[in-house]
Amino acid sequence: MSKPNSKPRKTTAKKNPAAKPVVKKSALKAASKKGAARSKTSSTSPRLRTVPLPVDNSAHKFVLQPFSPATPTEHTPAFEFLGELPESYGTRRLFLTARDPRWLYAYWDFTWQQLRDAEQESTDGKIFLQVFIPGQERVQQVHVFPGSREWYLPVHRPATTFQAELGYYRRDGSFHQLALSSEALTPRDDPSPNQEVEFVTIPFHYSFRQLLDLVRSQMQPGESLAKALARLQREGYPLPFPYALRRFVPSGVADRILDYLGGELVRRIRVGSLEMTETLRRRLLEMGSSGIPSSLSSSARGRDRSFAMHVNAELIIYGGTIPGAKVSVDGKEIALRPDGTFSYHFTFPDGRFHIPIHATAPDGEEKRSALLSFLRLTDTTPGVDPTAQPPLPEPLGRS
Repeated sequence: MSKPNSKPRKTTAKKNPAAKPVVKKSALKAASKKGAARSKTSSTSPRLRTVPLPVDNSAHKFVLQPFSPATPTEHTPAFEFLGELPESYGTRRLFLTARDPRWLYAYWDFTWQQLRDAEQESTDGKIFLQVFIPGQERVQQVHVFPGSREWYLPVHRPATTFQAELGYYRRDGSFHQLALSSEALTPRDDPSPNQEVEFVTIPFHYSFRQLLDLVRSQMQPGESLAKALARLQREGYPLPFPYALRRFVPSGVADRILDYLGGELVRRIRVGSLEMTETLRRRLLEMGSSGIPSSLSSSARGRDRSFAMHVNAELIIYGGTIPGAKVSVDGKEIALRPDGTFSYHFTFPDGRFHIPIHATAPDGEEKRSALLSFLRLTDTTPGVDPTAQPPLPEPLGRS
């Protein structure tokens, strides 16, 4: 019989040290994944993603997107590849030309070996570029550095012919010439004395070939197409298109154009044709189409009319002093009449004039003077030409 109030015994299974624990495969996989994740987060070395993060372009409007190069073009075929230009052709030629009225430009075609041989043959291993006026003195001599093939030379001599030579000094002191250029002429640095003005109407709806075929039989030897058209229009040759031409061009039209562009300012700074064209364009824009002087505008379109007009002006300076005195106008002494009066008559073109007049007493003790200033600005409509003037002295005191 069992005792009442007795506790039940605990039964425990004895461990078998030889038995292996049983672990499920799913648990092993989960543990390996956790270990791999733990090793990735604990590693400090950078790793690149195999798949890029998705980018929302609408949320990154100002972020540059990866550049995808275009499909590469095909290489140039071998038969179209002509090779690189040589550094020099070795022709041993020297070229000289004028850059502007005061500068020259020289270029020589020598290979590196040709220049090297010349340096070795010279006394001091130097090659010189000389510029001279043919038959006169030498103007420039410069030592050209090894490898140089061009040079700018200041000469400051407009309307002058120059020639250049390249060479070196021998041991006996003579100059050995490697190359000699042709002559080069520097242009003028003032307005051309040729004041002839020629007008021609060129229809732009005709091609060059059509115009050439039209007047080929009338062209003179060596005459350009524009010159031929101008001559034929001046002679009244019947052409299949209307043209307008001034029958008379004032002799002072060049001076009037220069005065319109700035007068003495244009002459003083010696601007070129490009600058004068730009100045004229700005002046016309400032004045507007209604303010263009008629003296610079083209003649009226349409047929010629017999109605015309001509006008001009002359200047007479007159006065008087006591008989026997001396009077000069702008430094030029003039003769007095027996009663002491005088007058001076000369042309009066467009422009500004300041004319000093001096009178000296017969005994030379007293002097009197006056300064007369004049300004003439002529504005005419088409069809108004200057009246021909008799031979008169040139104007004085032009400012």
